[in-house]
Amino acid sequence: MVSPMSAEEEKDLITDQEKVRCNMLESILSIKLGRDQFFEPLLVLLNGEIPSKRMIDESFWGIVNCRLPDSRRNKLRKILGNMKSRYLNRDSVRDLHLLWHTVENIGSELFEGIENCRVLLNRRTSLMSLLEDDTIPVASRAVKHESLLIPDKPSSYRAWELHPVLSSIQNELDLMEVKRGSGIHEYSTAAKRFQEAFRRNDDILERFVEANLRLVVSMVRKYYPCSIMEEMDLVQEGCQGLMEAVRRFDYRRGCKLSTFAVWWIRQYIIKAILQHSRLVRVPVSVLKEDSSINSAIDDFTLESGHRPTLDELSEYMGRDRNEIEQVYLSTAPLLSLDHTDGENDATIADFLESRLQQPDAEAVHNDTRERINAALASLSDREKTIITLRFGLLDIEPCTLQELGRIFGISRERVRQLESRALHKLKGHGLLSTLSQNGSS
Repeated sequence: MVSPMSAEEEKDLITDQEKVRCNMLESILSIKLGRDQFFEPLLVLLNGEIPSKRMIDESFWGIVNCRLPDSRRNKLRKILGNMKSRYLNRDSVRDLHLLWHTVENIGSELFEGIENCRVLLNRRTSLMSLLEDDTIPVASRAVKHESLLIPDKPSSYRAWELHPVLSSIQNELDLMEVKRGSGIHEYSTAAKRFQEAFRRNDDILERFVEANLRLVVSMVRKYYPCSIMEEMDLVQEGCQGLMEAVRRFDYRRGCKLSTFAVWWIRQYIIKAILQHSRLVRVPVSVLKEDSSINSAIDDFTLESGHRPTLDELSEYMGRDRNEIEQVYLSTAPLLSLDHTDGENDATIADFLESRLQQPDAEAVHNDTRERINAALASLSDREKTIITLRFGLLDIEPCTLQELGRIFGISRERVRQLESRALHKLKGHGLLSTLSQNGSS
């Protein structure tokens, strides 16, 4: 286990992480598509609307119901104005309190096409190497029809063969440039810078986790042993909380990382225990509401001497009765289908209606359908359609003669004649009784 870091080492590493994060953001903002994806949610917040992505720390900005308060809009507008200059203002980035995992996701999505871009460029280079060193462009050589049949000028024929492939590659590269709003060289340079910063940021996060692993283990031992999760699972959840604390930590607040991380580690451990405490997963928010309701019930019982009814509890908590009842239903204990009431051997499963077909009935049904399909194969297409619709063999309501006449554009009597002729053909298969039953049911 790696030894803990000193306060000076921690500060230096966090300063290095801040530089790395700014490099990641600068590489994103150097591409037009990246600028649009980064600023769009923030501009939506300025307009008082709900953005599609969470970009900033909602607790710091006082965001309520995903909307930015009017009192904070001027500050956000000033910060965004400073960030739209040619060079990135790191003080503004710091004051913005970004959610860096969202920034990392934007960068990963923005530069995920770099590998395809490199493949296309390498393929174009390899194809161009097949052509002889010639200053004439490929397109010009490909359209010189008079030189295609000259034996001593094979380059024109080769250019004519490779021209469609090279054009297709160029079209894909042009499309990538249009979508991202930058040239291939600029896009490749930004992608390389982002990937280097991303890897360095992962190394810093790993260093922080290793240095504070003892803190995570000490927090886990306060909740272990427990019958719900293994110790290593709790350690893993605690490390997730530690990584979230590292993403949000600011040494300028005047406290050490370990002090700040304790709350996040504890939160992730408790959240994991609550999520795995039930066979059917219930949202943590509902479990917290259930805990607050139970506390209110205990307080009411101490004050009045009896357990409250739903109406009394609703009035005591100042909440709607239906909301409390919904929480009760969501957190009700689970019952097994084999549970009995102790007085008889009947189980819950005995009182539930089964919508599944019995195996013997399903076997008879499948055998009957196979015999019907075999019999219908001896009819013409029109006769087969008439019999199928007339007796409802497609699990639909049987059609009348008048409806069939309207479908085929013939008279009702003609439909009856065709039906009679088809039934006469089916007599040899012994299925008329089956068809009659299906048609009458």
